[in-house]
Amino acid sequence: MRQRALSFLGTGHFVPQLLAVLILIGGSLKPDSPAAAFQAPRPPPTTARAKSGPSKVVFSELDIEASKNPLSELSATEIQSLLAKDLGGLGPISIGRPNRGSLYNPIALTATDGIEVMNEERNFGTRVTVDSLLAAVAEVRARFPDAPKLRVGDISRERGGYIRPHRSHQTGLDIDLGYYYATDARWYTKANAENLDREKTWALVKALIAQGTVEYMFMDRSVQALLREHALSRGESPEWVLGLFQKAPRTEAMIRHTWGHLTHFHVRFSDPAAESAGRRLAPYATRLAVQSVKARVAKAPAPKRRVQAKAKRR
Repeated sequence: MRQRALSFLGTGHFVPQLLAVLILIGGSLKPDSPAAAFQAPRPPPTTARAKSGPSKVVFSELDIEASKNPLSELSATEIQSLLAKDLGGLGPISIGRPNRGSLYNPIALTATDGIEVMNEERNFGTRVTVDSLLAAVAEVRARFPDAPKLRVGDISRERGGYIRPHRSHQTGLDIDLGYYYATDARWYTKANAENLDREKTWALVKALIAQGTVEYMFMDRSVQALLREHALSRGESPEWVLGLFQKAPRTEAMIRHTWGHLTHFHVRFSDPAAESAGRRLAPYATRLAVQSVKARVAKAPAPKRRVQAKAKRR
């Protein structure tokens, strides 16, 4: 299978090897677990200061072979046994579609020096989703140490499923991110030419793309125009920049317009390992749900018993 890899030269951003992305899986897997074949060491988010100056985009071809799903070789009996004994060892599992799915063994995104989590009940994603965001924010802060915290909205609930008012965000692969502002703005502030910090926001978009795990982004067309103008003024490759943003409705592009994304933008990640495991385990979704509930109950503290005092007879 022939793939293309991106590398940003001149800014200190480098795209991870695409092969590592394909075999990456979240969670801590036991060495003898069948799902451990998905696990690949992921370098920690970079903290080195990036060089200043415009960047260029260079494409190079890589001949790689996609990793095989180790669960595909297991029989139904073996899978049922694995679910009963080692559900957590399978790592994050995305079952179904982002608008009709579920999530198991998620990774919780926690607040850091560069990230503010807006809702701790909706901050669960796959390992690729969480690690890609952390790495991208680390790159932005390495270049702009004074950057404010990035506000992170909804990802998914711990078990995925429907989150009002979203149609997606059900499998740990979608995440809502705030823009960087030049002024002191609240979460969900509408971005415009006066308050948008184009330099930092563009740096974040580039750093996310550089992870090699982004499927696409939803962003209001007015914000797209501001970032596109900024990127071209900084010497970015016109061919790459113009192809990155959506030119007209229903045209294919990584950054697309969808109503409601003037206050934040939506990123859809691709996690081949979690999605592949989800396809293999989809027939066992009911058993997965039962095992997930049992695991949570086992970890939960025992409820306190209420002792009713007996009324004293006079």
